[in-house]
Amino acid sequence: MKKVLLAAAAVAVMGGTAIAGPNAGGTLVATLADGVVFTFDEETYCGAGATDCGTAIGRYDNTDTAVINVLAAFPGTSRLAGVTFGVAYNDAEVFLAAWGACGDFELGTGGWPGSGEGTAVTFSAAQEASLVDVYWFAAYNYYGNANTFDLIPHPSQGANFADDSVPSELDAIAALGSFGFATDGNVPCPQGDAPGACCFMDGSCTVVPEADCQGDFQGPDTNCDPNPCPPPPTGACCDDEGNCTIRTRMECGDEGYQGDDTGCDPNPCDVVPTVETSWGAVKGIYR
Repeated sequence: MKKVLLAAAAVAVMGGTAIAGPNAGGTLVATLADGVVFTFDEETYCGAGATDCGTAIGRYDNTDTAVINVLAAFPGTSRLAGVTFGVAYNDAEVFLAAWGACGDFELGTGGWPGSGEGTAVTFSAAQEASLVDVYWFAAYNYYGNANTFDLIPHPSQGANFADDSVPSELDAIAALGSFGFATDGNVPCPQGDAPGACCFMDGSCTVVPEADCQGDFQGPDTNCDPNPCPPPPTGACCDDEGNCTIRTRMECGDEGYQGDDTGCDPNPCDVVPTVETSWGAVKGIYR
């Protein structure tokens, strides 16, 4: 009873959705604990699933009991203190043998974990990781027909991640996965910052994440075809002999570049003429 009250209190302090909190972009995936044989002797199967979202398995083709881990996956490090979600499945063919939360407290709806029901799981200390165990289920597909075990929004609390601030900042779960029995499930791994076009001073363009752009980032999902980068400005460029050409600053070099949009008419590169003479002649001029 004490844990239920604490969980209720934790859910109650969850605040409004932030523009982008520390758990933004996170997804919730359901993955097979590959190679794990279910037994009632084990109290928990938290930590039995994938250690990387990219290796998560969302399908099981046997009728034996499968251990399914529900993982919160983030583009970077999270500050996960709470999560709300639900489940949906064909309860005439898919049956749950056991289940359990991986947090410190849980508050489920009255019929949890029945289809269409939901739960709230909270942690006493914020979880700072890119992959966090949230829940586990032991389920079997009685007839072997194609079925999915879907993660859905909580019927009243929605599908949200909460951080450990008071009140909590909520980030909507970006995508909810599904687990497939005799069919493919959906494992929506989180997407990092979308790459985009990066413009350099010479007008060249490359597609990189914003963090890797050492020039002018054009925005996520932009590209270099056609090239969005403006050509670099040009100006008069003087060489050592007084010749003038129109070049970019990079082509000319700072020493000879006369400035953006400068021209060669009139020639800005005049040099003081030199006259070869002897030291004696120079002394004779100023004698």
